[in-house]
Parts: sequence; structure tokens; C-alpha cells
Amino acid sequence: MEITKKRATTVGLVALVLSALLTAMSQVFYAKQVQEVPTFLFTGISFFMTAIYFSFFARKHKQANMWRGNIHYVVKLNVASVLAFMGFYFALKYVESAIVSALEMGIGPLFVLVLAVFAKESIPKAQWVIATGTFIACTILIFAVVSGKSAIQMEINLQVVLALIASVGCGIGAVLCTIYSKRLSEAGWTTSMILANRYYGIILLSFFATFDIFFKYFQGNISWIIAVTAMGVMLPMYLLQIGIQYCSPLIVMMSLCFVPIFAFFFQLFDARLSWSPVSLIGISLLFILGVCSLYLEKRTVSE
Repeated sequence: MEITKKRATTVGLVALVLSALLTAMSQVFYAKQVQEVPTFLFTGISFFMTAIYFSFFARKHKQANMWRGNIHYVVKLNVASVLAFMGFYFALKYVESAIVSALEMGIGPLFVLVLAVFAKESIPKAQWVIATGTFIACTILIFAVVSGKSAIQMEINLQVVLALIASVGCGIGAVLCTIYSKRLSEAGWTTSMILANRYYGIILLSFFATFDIFFKYFQGNISWIIAVTAMGVMLPMYLLQIGIQYCSPLIVMMSLCFVPIFAFFFQLFDARLSWSPVSLIGISLLFILGVCSLYLEKRTVSE
């Protein structure tokens, strides 16, 4: 049993890191492309395709029995997914991808511990130290944006402020997505079933926001949307779901701290962005804390 648990944890951690790598690559590419198209055009098409794709694999499972007692988790997962993904893609239009990722992933671990406190769960001191460190890193990154020291030189206006708020909000949404996905997984839902039923809210809101301009942009952008959907949404989400199945919510959120550091170096190839030492400091701190959390999880399982 112990060997099986160690192996499962290893599979989960590897899946999470690979998911972070693919997510970072797609974020940088998307952040550049989205400057020329409506923000939610991508989310509507991409998550519709993702839901259809995973529905094909979920068809062979008897879902009728699985819905009993779990509908409220599906509804909550859809609401959390709207907060996480639509907030994230909105923020990418106004703030550099590495900082958006960092704010999302940095706030997550602290929010996990806050929920654990309300649930009266025992929390090791090391986890508090790591979560506090991520909050400090987030503060550094917010300072980078506000002071004009981020990789994108921008004026602080309402859109930028809303983008920063959206980045933090999608971090909270990501935690809730992790929790509700894990509840469904524990109830016997497969990865394909969860991924096929968590995007209804995103699809409806995205199409509602872009229905009047949808066909104007569809033909000229469908090729890159399909490519980013396959490599930047479907595969990373599948790997992330595996990580959620085998790892704790805190470790899932901490592993996502790899996304900002990957995104930071990938975005160096974007001519719109400049080198930002302040951003690198905050993102590197998140990366170090992410490595420490994964090490602690691995050591805990081995003991």
C-alpha cells in the first residue's frame, strides 16, 4: 500500500510539472494573440472544444448514478471555473503573462490554508511559512506592475487595476476548482467526466459576450485557437486533473508556482516585453517555494 501511494504521488507530481510547462507556453503565445481579438472569443471556442473532446471519452461511463448527490459539486465547479479561467484570460490582455500566473498561483496556497483553518484542520508550520512566502512574492509582483517595473510598460488605469483584481480572483477560483474536482474524483468521477462537465458556465458566458462579433473573428483565428486548445488547454488540464487526483489541494496549488517562472523565460522571446529584474525576483521566490513544497510532500509520503 505504501509503495502504491508513493508511486501515485510521483505520477501526480510529474503530471503537475508537465501541466505547468505546457500552460506557460500557451499563456505567452495567447497573451500576444489576444491583443488583436476579443478577450472571450478564445475561451468560448476553446472550452467548447475541450468539453466536446472529453465528453467523447466520458460516454462509456455510466454517468447517471454518478450525478446523484454530486450535482451541487458540478455547479460549484462551473462557477469556480468561470472565476478562474475567464478572470485569467481577461487579465492577460492587460498584464504580462508571468505576473498574471504568479498572482493567481501565489494567492492560492494561502487561500487553501485559510479554508483549512475554517475547517479546523491541523496545519504544519512549514506550510504556513511557504504560504506566507507566496503572499510576499505576490506583493513584490503587484509592486512591479504599479511602479512600472514589470516587463510591459503600462499606465495604471481602470483596466489594469481590474486585471490585477481578476488575477487574484482567479487564484481563489483555482483553489475552489481543485477542491470540487477532488470531491468529484473521490465520488468516483473519472478525469474525462470531470473535464467534460466543468465548462458550461465559461462556454455560455463567453458566447454571450461575443455572439455579435463571433463570425467576424472566427475564420481568421480558428487555426491558432485549435492549436492552443490542444496543447495549452486539453493536455495541461488532463495532466492537472491527474495531479488533483493523487495530490493534496495545497500541493496542486504550489506546483502551479512553476507556471510563472516558465512563462517569464518563454516571454523573453516576445518583442513586446522587456527584461524586468523586479518581476524575476518575485517569480523566482514563487519557484523556490514551489520546489520546497513538492519536496516536503514527497518526504511526508516517504515517511
